[in-house]
Amino acid sequence: MPEYPRPKEVKKGMTVEIDQGHGKEPIKGEVGVVIGEADPNGTEVKLKSGAEGRVREILPEGEGSGPQPT
Repeated sequence: MPEYPRPKEVKKGMTVEIDQGHGKEPIKGEVGVVIGEADPNGTEVKLKSGAEGRVREILPEGEGSGPQPT
């Protein structure tokens, strides 16, 4: 099982890559709200773009900016 960022590592405003599930491509964006924290499958967040999913990776500052798919 892959090791995903721990809930205490995920903060509002940081850039992350999320898995939206249901066969959708992972997307990058800025965390708007941390929704669910206690899950071994990844911390659930809502990005500022409105997309929701589980954090797969925390990205370096400045990466992931620009237009995002919907």
